[in-house]
Amino acid sequence: MSVCAGIGVRWHGRRQMFRLSWHMGLFQFLMPLIGWFAGENLATLLSGLGKYIAAALLFLLGARMLYEALKSHPVAPSDAAQQAADKKLQDPTRGLSLMVLSVVTSLDALVAGFSLGLSGGAAILFTSIIIGIVAAVMALTGIVLGKTLGKLLGKPAEIAGAIVLILLAISFLFLNG
Repeated sequence: MSVCAGIGVRWHGRRQMFRLSWHMGLFQFLMPLIGWFAGENLATLLSGLGKYIAAALLFLLGARMLYEALKSHPVAPSDAAQQAADKKLQDPTRGLSLMVLSVVTSLDALVAGFSLGLSGGAAILFTSIIIGIVAAVMALTGIVLGKTLGKLLGKPAEIAGAIVLILLAISFLFLNG
């Protein structure tokens, strides 16, 4: 949710909202299933690398957002001008950025799926469906929260969103074991 809130400050069109919440929910649904079938070595390897990939991606996205927010804009841009400026930035709700973001934010679900498999949890499909739905709703909530804050606070919200992504990147490195 916090990643989506940071992204939602700047990228919150209907298609972006759909893509981000769909992919977050889909990957949170799939990862426990993959973990269930994968085995301990693969789950451990991916969860170990995932925090570094997630940290790098979030840091780069946050740094780019911060740079754009701090650039001087002498005149408040029109909606059309803002949309043109946003197109210059790589939209994190598209392509490889979206895939990597979806994977690295759901690696914990992979490990959870593996743990459920070890414990003999027979309801893995139902559990995965619930996880996916909740993740999609939380992602959408985060985007709407980011969008709302962005509209209320303007440039300070963009700066705050960028800082949130950078802090999340740092937390992936130092607080996630």
